[in-house]
Amino acid sequence: MDSVVFLVATIAVCLFWMKMQRLSGWFFLNPVATSMVTLIFVLLYLDIDYQRYMTGAKYIDYLIEPAVVALGYPLYKQLNIIRKQWRELSIVCAISVVFLLTFSTLLSRAFGLEHWVIKSLVPLNITTAIAMETSEAMGGEPALTACLVLIGGFTGCTLGLSLLTMLRFREEKSTGLAIGAVSHALGTAVIASRSYVSSAYASTALILCAMLTAIIAPILVPFLLSLGA
Repeated sequence: MDSVVFLVATIAVCLFWMKMQRLSGWFFLNPVATSMVTLIFVLLYLDIDYQRYMTGAKYIDYLIEPAVVALGYPLYKQLNIIRKQWRELSIVCAISVVFLLTFSTLLSRAFGLEHWVIKSLVPLNITTAIAMETSEAMGGEPALTACLVLIGGFTGCTLGLSLLTMLRFREEKSTGLAIGAVSHALGTAVIASRSYVSSAYASTALILCAMLTAIIAPILVPFLLSLGA
């Protein structure tokens, strides 16, 4: 019985926040983030442990992989165009990765964070699975990285899109690259409802930035942390 209740409750909460976002038009009411926060407070209030909750919610987990694959459909539709620009896209994503890793590492050092925290923080702009592996390879804490990835994705797709809208920036390709580079799957899913072209470029940035971060971060971050040590 519990499994049915938790499954239905999870879907109901998500549908509620999806409806609220559509009615309000507010980016920060992201259904993924708001549903997660709502469920956490409900579980804590009712004193329901995570293992018990997952007896029903685990069925939703089975849909994560096909949902991520579905984000590649806009990329497939724009593949001919993107194939012609792969060099430019690779350069843009490489610059983005190096800048984000350098900026986040140096800023974290300036705030006096411990090295293991910094190594857990710097991969927050890429998708969870690769971010956790990258964090662990550098000596960070994968669980902390997973939380930071969600926060990074949420703030990127809400504040990022809000800022681009406020600045009246409507170039679809650049918007997609910007959101995909910093907000990974969460940002790509949000922008998919606005533009197929933006979604395709966001998917491209998501993939390229994840691969480049996994390669560059274990070399660049320890080097930056060793400076002045």
